[in-house]
Amino acid sequence: MKTKSMTIQNHELAIGQYTLSSLAKVYKTPLYVYDEVQIRDKIATFQTHFKSDHFQTEIVYASKAFLAPYICHLMEELGCSMDSVSLGDLYLMKQSGFPMEKVFLHGNNKTREELLFALEHHVGTVVIDHLQELKMLEELATSLKLPQKVLIRVNPGIEAHTHEYIQTSKIDSKFGESIFDDLTMTQMIRICQDSHYLTLTGFHAHIGSNIHTETAFFMEIETLVKFIVKVKKLTGFETTSLNLGGGFGIQYLDSDPEVDLAMLLQMMVMKLNYLVTTHELALQHVMLEPGRSIVGDAGVTLYTVGGIKKIFNEKKYVFVDGGMTDNIRPALYKAKYSVDIANRPYLKQTELVDVVGKCCESGDIVATNIQMALPVCNDILVVYSTGAYGQSMASNYNGATKSEVIFVRDDEIHIAVHRESLEDLVKSYVFNNQRFFDIHSDMLYDLNQKALDNNHQHFKNFHVPQLIASNIKGSIWTMYSPDDFDLVDSCQRALQEIDMKLLPGFEVILGLEGLRNLKKASDIELLYEMGFRHAMLTWNEENRYATGAKADPTHGLHEEGRDLIRRMELLDMMIDVAHLNERSFYEVLEVSQHNIINSHGNVKALCNHVRNLTDDQMRALRQVDGLMGLTLANNFVSLNKEEQTLDRFLDHVDHAVSIMDVDHVCFGFDFMDYLSEFPNSNLGAVDNATKVYKISEGLKQRGYRAVDIDKICYLNFYSRYHQKIMLRGEVNGRN
Repeated sequence: MKTKSMTIQNHELAIGQYTLSSLAKVYKTPLYVYDEVQIRDKIATFQTHFKSDHFQTEIVYASKAFLAPYICHLMEELGCSMDSVSLGDLYLMKQSGFPMEKVFLHGNNKTREELLFALEHHVGTVVIDHLQELKMLEELATSLKLPQKVLIRVNPGIEAHTHEYIQTSKIDSKFGESIFDDLTMTQMIRICQDSHYLTLTGFHAHIGSNIHTETAFFMEIETLVKFIVKVKKLTGFETTSLNLGGGFGIQYLDSDPEVDLAMLLQMMVMKLNYLVTTHELALQHVMLEPGRSIVGDAGVTLYTVGGIKKIFNEKKYVFVDGGMTDNIRPALYKAKYSVDIANRPYLKQTELVDVVGKCCESGDIVATNIQMALPVCNDILVVYSTGAYGQSMASNYNGATKSEVIFVRDDEIHIAVHRESLEDLVKSYVFNNQRFFDIHSDMLYDLNQKALDNNHQHFKNFHVPQLIASNIKGSIWTMYSPDDFDLVDSCQRALQEIDMKLLPGFEVILGLEGLRNLKKASDIELLYEMGFRHAMLTWNEENRYATGAKADPTHGLHEEGRDLIRRMELLDMMIDVAHLNERSFYEVLEVSQHNIINSHGNVKALCNHVRNLTDDQMRALRQVDGLMGLTLANNFVSLNKEEQTLDRFLDHVDHAVSIMDVDHVCFGFDFMDYLSEFPNSNLGAVDNATKVYKISEGLKQRGYRAVDIDKICYLNFYSRYHQKIMLRGEVNGRN
């Protein structure tokens, strides 16, 4: 079971130039170690011996055995394609830079999102599992006008003699459509033939895993060739591509039969050559999808012995620092493994023991009833042939952190997967459920700009995942109004991009950041009819209504602005004094004291930014029962880069509360992580919506009561203005 480059060095087991105990010392245990020399050698065996003069051959690595960017790079270097079975697989391959035209997408229940990703990122081949899936792909490809090459997965009804959980082509298997269902198969082929965008090249089958005899593979080939001949008679379709799947077995125990892979591959090619010639098939391309056989016996797992226990009936347990969290196969399949003491392999194997892990499960077994030397504490155990379905099926059960993965090639060591830290373990958990209402977001402006660039997936692909992952439960989504801008048209375009079904429970007030493009005051009623319940008179400019913060400080509110404010007051809209200069600020308060907010600005006493408010302005805002929304914009927090910190932002909160009291402070974050056209940015500690929980944690550390934190973060705004919510994400089917 030793890997190709495994040797004895100084009386210890080694891979390449490194003893296993030295690897365990440096990289800790549990540790997955791959012999890269063996992986390269195994791929060379497939590529050398699976060749034909009658058709092109291709090796497609089955990534479910083990997937990481390092293996993607290795497969690309060695000229292999790769298969994937999920959106996560596809995303990792894309991020790794693997050529997507060499990717095959599998799966018996592909989601719409997975198929969209495949189409939009030009995945080479989608392997269709069933009729309904084919119809969905055809609909998507047609709507996007994107071509897609497909194979149809078929179930040949062959039972390989292996564990029932890894038999994939029994007659009642969940995978593929039966080769005996002529009606369904004919319908699927017709759909592909009639499609303007789908190109069917042939079929895919996979009969199971860890198969050690050639009989099953020969049966598969014969059955599929007969099926191809039948399909041609029924539909006229000429099969040019055939994917035979994988399933080539490896040794886990000395008693397991050893597969002569080179001979098996040559015999498969000979059989195919004969049948292709005999039946005059148009076959041009034949693929294999080995995964386990490439990496399975090239990988080992190292453990440290924690103790030995002899129980009443004389049974001996060897405890190690891993277990079913590193390798679930013994519990799942009753899989068996060979084990050695890596640092003392010369000891006689005289003891019958169970090697078990540390999980709180009786089924947490690494190897059972194995003959080995009795180890002592801190010995390093090596478990052979764990390169497939070890790390890829690893879990965090019992709070375990996932182990490091390294590749060894002679004197080189490459880390493929870092050991999971405790911080990694908990990063997706929600420790802070404090809800937030963000009273300033440039959502509408962003969606309008993306729509103008013909990007209609931005709301779904960027904003929705981010907001779902955040503590923000509601927001004012505003339309910023630059020069030469059709305000009404842009608002309508942005609203068409929103699908609130994707944000269950989220609540939105529609707002306007600046009205320079409102042609006359009475037009505010048109925007009100569209659902807008909030507006600022200016951005930083001076316009027909008022004077902004960066315009002439001696100018203020204009008569049309007074008219506009009165109309907004009659409509019960929120009047936002953010972006006004100081004179306009006070003159607005002379016209109206109703529904006044300053949505995003900080304290001028702490940062002398033109948009921040003086203490007197905050007092005036407090006097009209207004709200001040504090913002995370860097240069609003401090003009000194070293002070652009969360701690300094919390100083602004403290100061605002001291002036306005805890009932009149809230947050307008103004996130800019998606607004590359603007030069400013947010605090590094809270640079996007997913990190706002840090603010409530900071307030707690400063001694704020939970009830007051909830007021500042959510209730101060929501309790006043929840009746102005215009968009709601459905919860349990109700608005």
